[in-house]
Amino acid sequence: MTIRSFAAAAVIAAASGAACLANAQGASAKTESKAVQTELEALKAQLALLQERLAQLEAAQKSQAEQTETQVAEQAVVNTDLQDSIDRTSDNLARAVGEGASSGWMGRWVWKGDLRARNETIDQEATVTERNRNRVRLRVGAFARVNDTTRVEVQFATTEGADARSSNQSFTDANSRKALDLDTAYVEWSPNDQWKLSVGKMRYPWVRTSSFFFDNDINPEGAGVQWQQAANGFFGSVFATQFSERATAADSGMVGAQFGWRWARTDGSRVLIAGAYYDHAAVRGYNPFQGASASSAGLGSYGNSTTTSATICRKAVATGGVCLANDYNVIEVLGEYQFNIGEQPLLLYANVAQNTAADYSITTASTATTIPKGLDTAYAVGFNYGRANAAIPGTWEVGYLYQIVEKDALFAQWIDSDFAAGNTDGGGSAIRGAYQVSRNWRFNVTYMLNDTNQDVAAAVTLPAARNLFDRDYKRLQVDFNWTY
Repeated sequence: MTIRSFAAAAVIAAASGAACLANAQGASAKTESKAVQTELEALKAQLALLQERLAQLEAAQKSQAEQTETQVAEQAVVNTDLQDSIDRTSDNLARAVGEGASSGWMGRWVWKGDLRARNETIDQEATVTERNRNRVRLRVGAFARVNDTTRVEVQFATTEGADARSSNQSFTDANSRKALDLDTAYVEWSPNDQWKLSVGKMRYPWVRTSSFFFDNDINPEGAGVQWQQAANGFFGSVFATQFSERATAADSGMVGAQFGWRWARTDGSRVLIAGAYYDHAAVRGYNPFQGASASSAGLGSYGNSTTTSATICRKAVATGGVCLANDYNVIEVLGEYQFNIGEQPLLLYANVAQNTAADYSITTASTATTIPKGLDTAYAVGFNYGRANAAIPGTWEVGYLYQIVEKDALFAQWIDSDFAAGNTDGGGSAIRGAYQVSRNWRFNVTYMLNDTNQDVAAAVTLPAARNLFDRDYKRLQVDFNWTY
């Protein structure tokens, strides 16, 4: 949220608090209300002057593009100090409302959200017909500062079946009511500029690229500690998340760590390099799928190898049930490099990952059930050119991605739910574009040209029963996004 948005929210909260105070108290309290109002007006005036000064400094900095990097850095320090002054003034304004009203909690919350309308077409080889659907996603939430080092965030989102990988709701079921579920609920403690601790249903505590290795809608449940040397320099994180809690068996989850280095210059160019290790526990032999179970066909595993072998499946899995056939200890290396071409930024990125525990294989008479050994590698490369800026109408961006994920390279509960039908054992291209229609209103389009079943054939019936490798999968998404 920008400084001006935060200030506006604080001022609105202040006005609301003052109005409630005036209505609730008698004649003897009017004097106190007037005193509070006088203090609020003084703070508003101070905040307006600071914002005007910041705008002047930003305009001056933009017009002096030929300054040396040292001069630009010095100006940035001045701007940062001024932003801090505005933040403190806004906090004082919120506290003044809290002290003047019966409760200060309204003054501490900052509200945010977004709404997306999507039309989506899915065409997969060997299906009866292509699918077209309209969907909506609503997210609304707020964060509040507990004190100078701690804040909490709560967010609600639309959902179908509490799907961790999607906040979309399809237009269906005769105009039925749509569910709004808890999306995030976590506390964040930052004792200084270098350290941050998050606990709860939180944002990703590790760095990702624009690949589809991790779905953007997932909010991990657990804890994470992040460290950064400075705005430029080394950074790292350690984290633990939980998938399944069991009363009579081991809990499924993941612990991991990431370490990297980043550097950014004032001309917009930047470099990022990082390595990570994700160690999944109580996964092999269990069924930690979304929805807590899977059918005998392995639905819910999203492409990962499954088995009904009593030798592998643990007691927590029902007799004859499906469990994961592999453990997932994944090593990932990622990188980004951004520089300017003309007046637009070009971002290049790449990911490579390998599951060091993918040792399951089975040979049968059918290619639809034969699983080769060593399906353990995933990689992605891509670029984004331009940048659609929410505050600048007419800005735009385009991008391209090529990605391959072998059947057991990644723990499939993490991967993107749209690319290659939301499964491992697939890959291909994605073409993306965005245009900023007006302030906080963006148009996006994504077209995916993928193959599924690259490693293990699909048993299909159209136009005739057969086992099909490299099954064509096309997905077109047209979005309108509004943020507030």
